[in-house]
Amino acid sequence: MGPLLLSMARETVLWPLAASLPLLVLALLSRKHLPVQIPGALAICAGFLTGYALIYGAFSFPPGEAQGWIPYFLALNIAIFSYDDLVGFPPKTRIILQAILSILGALLIFSPLFRTGFPFWLFIASSVLWFGLWVMLDAENSFALFFVAMGNAMVSATTGSTMLGQFGGVLAAVLGMHVLFNIPRSRIPLGHAGAAVSLAILASLMLIGRAYAETALIPNLLLLAAFPIDFAARRIVGKNEKRAPYIGAAFALIPVAIASIMAVKSYLAQQY
Repeated sequence: MGPLLLSMARETVLWPLAASLPLLVLALLSRKHLPVQIPGALAICAGFLTGYALIYGAFSFPPGEAQGWIPYFLALNIAIFSYDDLVGFPPKTRIILQAILSILGALLIFSPLFRTGFPFWLFIASSVLWFGLWVMLDAENSFALFFVAMGNAMVSATTGSTMLGQFGGVLAAVLGMHVLFNIPRSRIPLGHAGAAVSLAILASLMLIGRAYAETALIPNLLLLAAFPIDFAARRIVGKNEKRAPYIGAAFALIPVAIASIMAVKSYLAQQY
């Protein structure tokens, strides 16, 4: 492995996991004193922001590029929904907050494009899609989230940009570590905060990739299809059935695998 690949591996996997692991251990040790979901969500944030800082290397306000909003948006999400994990918002309040933050997230990402005649309906559609996925994923220990993050890293790297692929790889790495802590049984639930920050990162990367790097449309849609497939499979099996997360993940892996294969084939066709 060459020096460049080693450097990318450290930025994308090694250092993010080093930042995430202590907080996941803390989550296990503090379960009697603090809702375990909060340090779990902080672990996802810490791991991603470590990789973000190493890869992108810039924190400025206001940001010069769309991805520059991600750290600030994560801070807002984790502050709001960690409080939710502590005290428990009424369902209507939670849904209203999720809708507002979905709109805000899409607005921050697309705002530089509004001056160029960007179709407003795409902003609305993206906000609605973000909100819908959030409601399906909220507080669920869904392994499908990890699979989609891996697929997004592959699609972004092969059909968009190397940097977005690395960001996606960082998210996949920290979510993969979270998954390992929840096998064979749930020890660190994703919680409302964990779902908020995970989806905020994933949705932001996918929208940035599509809007600014023109990542492939069909693979992206297949990745998104994994969430309702996972949701439906878990509901059919039974939400409280222990096998439900694994059965849902198995079905969700199908569109993710197809999307990844399509992206790699497109990349290879361009190379040769």
